[in-house]
Amino acid sequence: MNSQSQVNSQATAPLKSQSNPQSAQQPLPSAAQPELHPAAPGSVPSVISAIVVDELVRGGVETFVYCPGSRNGPLGFELTRLADAGDISLHVRLDERSAAFLALGMTKATGVPVAVVTTSGTAVANLLPAVTEANYSRIPIVLVTANRPLAVLGTGASQTVEQTQLLTSQVRHVQHVQVGAELTPDTNGVVRSQICHALGIGSGRLQGRPGPVQIDVPLPSGLPPENRNVPFPAGRTEGRPWIRTTSRSHGPVTPYEIDLRRPTVVVAGDGADVTAVPETIPCVAEPTVDTGGRTSLHPWVLDHVRPEQVVVCGRPTLHRNVGRLLARTDVTAVLVGGGDDDWIYAAPHIDVLTAHPEFTGEVTASWTEELARVDRVLRRTWSDVLRDGGRPRTGLDVARAVLDALEPGDLLWLGASNPVRDVSLTGSVPSGVQVLSNRGVAGIDGNVSGAVGSALAVPDRTVVALVGDLTFAYDASGLQAGVLERVPDNLIVVVSNDAGGGIFEVLEQGHPTYKTDPYADTFERIYGTPQNVDFEALCHAYSVSHRTVDTDELGTALSAARHAKRPCVLEVPVARTTLRNVHAAARQRVDAVLAPTFSPAGRLVTADAAGAPVLVGQ
Repeated sequence: MNSQSQVNSQATAPLKSQSNPQSAQQPLPSAAQPELHPAAPGSVPSVISAIVVDELVRGGVETFVYCPGSRNGPLGFELTRLADAGDISLHVRLDERSAAFLALGMTKATGVPVAVVTTSGTAVANLLPAVTEANYSRIPIVLVTANRPLAVLGTGASQTVEQTQLLTSQVRHVQHVQVGAELTPDTNGVVRSQICHALGIGSGRLQGRPGPVQIDVPLPSGLPPENRNVPFPAGRTEGRPWIRTTSRSHGPVTPYEIDLRRPTVVVAGDGADVTAVPETIPCVAEPTVDTGGRTSLHPWVLDHVRPEQVVVCGRPTLHRNVGRLLARTDVTAVLVGGGDDDWIYAAPHIDVLTAHPEFTGEVTASWTEELARVDRVLRRTWSDVLRDGGRPRTGLDVARAVLDALEPGDLLWLGASNPVRDVSLTGSVPSGVQVLSNRGVAGIDGNVSGAVGSALAVPDRTVVALVGDLTFAYDASGLQAGVLERVPDNLIVVVSNDAGGGIFEVLEQGHPTYKTDPYADTFERIYGTPQNVDFEALCHAYSVSHRTVDTDELGTALSAARHAKRPCVLEVPVARTTLRNVHAAARQRVDAVLAPTFSPAGRLVTADAAGAPVLVGQ
């Protein structure tokens, strides 16, 4: 199932917590006529916290990541009570930045929203990197931020900032939970309805596009509860949310007709749902796209064909040739989407934006066969280049070795920059393997934490994370966990260590011109940036297994790590400075075969049975 449809379909699922007698509310008044439990002023934070957590669970949140603090202590007590009863899954992390990426990885892996619970102050600011990624990836994580009472804002009180303004540009909604110093007859209904409102927006049911939401909970104090089981007003019967939100309705729409008799190619990027796209249309899909079993063409195919129509699904951001293709004046670019984002992908070059494409006609056999031929040339060429034993191994070889070692049911987490591109170029993702990556804003931050979150969310599957050395060093603290926390014993992290930022070797700034006088060591200082980090010692500090292997040993090492039942890091030292040459060699070999097949007008040509040139698509 597409990850986006998972989010929409599972967010309203009933939860088991309401049936566990150990976690039953004490005692439960009628939800239709809410009553106020007798409560001393000191118990107000605990009652509010219990209501908030209970309504989150009723709304579909099953997993919580808690970051220790004082102000959010009442929330923490209620979470541990439910976790001890087996009603929720609870993970505790010290670093709010890492915790938010952990929740992001969990939500990506399962499609079910995960909540991060923090204290006030800079704790909230540390959520921003992951929230930004969740925003552009449409991932509905829930941010529960405990706050000081609103009356102390602007007084200089400790850990008090205008924290409801910190994330506004990246969240779908900021919900201010109405909390007073005392409980009133309306408190229960008001708080529960506000939680439902926030979850409805985050899931996409109310505004059409899922994403992160912030629920800010001002608490009079962080005092612990007077009893383990805090009496609090009941919610609706049968574990239902206070307000049930349904997907918004759409009026009649006019479909856009796409005539498949014209040479057409689908380009599918992260977040794409291609289930409604006919499988007969040739497709170039990024590794994170679930293609539903259809064959995905090599991305370089786009450099050697001339389609008349390009159907874009999701946000393809891996390869520059997509932008070049869309910019062509002789290509009609159709973006499939609802137009409910704050931006339009590749806006300067999109001709049609439609949520309802209607495909007519049939894809011609000559067009399909020619693209398949180009794809075979590209894949054969890359295989030949990688088999060349006379060159230093690079991250490309690591990616190919990882792909060869994957098994059906595995989850592959790909780091930003080169790993996700190397997988796209060097092979195909095996059938039955789910691929995740932070492609919303494509940063190197949070990749280890995200992979850990994914592994914790799907403990019955092997999770293999392929990241670069800078990505690993940047977020290595994602491996940190308390002694009472569950560790992801199904996680294998493969670190392709080329001693720096390999992606810059193949970009403009990696040209040899910028590695000699008058630039001296400028490239290495600001782009290559090799780090002085001992990864083995770093892993030892986090009680994580570490092994250094070469590319030829990687497949065997991955197989052994599957059965180790503990988190494992496999470090693979490779070359960086020769990466540009490997890409150039592949290009030269491809151009030697495919370049003669272009007509003067730029249209790809092939030959009929008699050897006469035939324009593809005509």
